Parts: sequence; structure tokens; C-alpha cells
Amino acid sequence: MKTPSPRTGHRRIRVVRNLQVLTVAPARSPRCQADARRVAARLTYLRRVTCRPVLIVPPGAADRALGADADVLYICAHSYPGPQPEGFLDTDLTALHRPLTANALILDTCWGAAPAVRRTLAALRPARLPPLALLAPTDQAPFDHHVLAGPLLEALLTGPRSGSWAERLTEAKTTALATAELAAHTRRDWARWQVYAIPGTRTTKIRIPGKFSLKETPLGPTT
Repeated sequence: MKTPSPRTGHRRIRVVRNLQVLTVAPARSPRCQADARRVAARLTYLRRVTCRPVLIVPPGAADRALGADADVLYICAHSYPGPQPEGFLDTDLTALHRPLTANALILDTCWGAAPAVRRTLAALRPARLPPLALLAPTDQAPFDHHVLAGPLLEALLTGPRSGSWAERLTEAKTTALATAELAAHTRRDWARWQVYAIPGTRTTKIRIPGKFSLKETPLGPTT
């Protein structure tokens, strides 16, 4: 039998998978749905990016969004009633339970970075995963901000795929704000939008063949 000669000069081809992005809006807000669709339309033709159809979330079903299997989530939602929000996408914060595995979350709603929301996101985030990168306003956002979301997501999804997601999100915000497209929107007070790295505190069981299940140790408190 003839032995095949070894291949010389063979280089391993690195396959770069598409980033998965999902845009979300609540069922009772046609305005948010229209804004989310505008953002999604900009992302449809990006290279190495898969933009899923806009997810419309009915009341009580926010887990469908936060628990979605995607790299990046953009959620365009209605404002909370005050700086101490009790709900999220028309769902009580205490009712959320599905694990949050996305790498980055852009939360386009007033008080999206309120402490109560960040604590909830940390409790949903598996401790074994890197911190969640969150971009959201800390208080009331008096204008529609989907005009930032489009350029920001383009910069995030097409930029370098290295560094932490919080660093990448910060760089994407800087890049987006430097575009001519946003030059006419300086009065929208983009400084309200901050990036947070949120370590997960959700413990899950790890099953090792032939061993008892172990529990993970939380990484620490919410940033």
C-alpha cells in the first residue's frame, strides 16, 4: 500500500464565525418596535454578522429576550416609571430566571443602568462566563437614542474581535460619537450612557462524568 506523502507548506485556515445579534422591543410599544427595526435594518448586510428578525416581547415574557442565544442584544424599550425600576420589558424583575449568556447588552431605555437592573442582570449571568458588557443610561434619557444604537452596533460588530467586551463596547461608543451622522445629535447628552462590566453571580451545577455535581463560585458583586 502506498503511503501518502506528508503535505508541505500546509497552513491551517482559521474560520471566523458570524456574530449573532438580536434586536428586541416590547409588544405594547409600536414606537420602540419601529426604532428596533430601523437599527436591525442597518445590520442586515454586515459581513460576519447574523442579524436575527426583531423579537417582539409580550408582557411577562422578558426572559425570551435576556435568555436568547446571541452574542449581542439591543433592547429598545419604554421608560421605567422612576429611578427605582421594578420591571423590565413589562416583566417584574423578580420573575426573570433564564440565564443571560450574551456578551454585550445595549439597553435603550431610561434608567437602564439603575442599580436594581444591574443587580438583576448579575443574578442572571452565569458566574463561569466573563462579565456582561452593558451600555445604558444611568437615569432618564429625554430623547430617543436609537440614532446612537445603529452606528454603535456597526462599530462593535465590525471592529476588532479582541479585548474584553466592555473595552470593545467603550471603543464602539467612541467611534460612533465621532461620526458625522451623530454630529447633529450632541444635545442628546450621550454622557448619560455609560459602559459597565457586570460579573455574574448566578451559580450553576457542573456535572463531571463519574463525579458528584459541583457548584461554581460567584465572581463577586455587581460593578
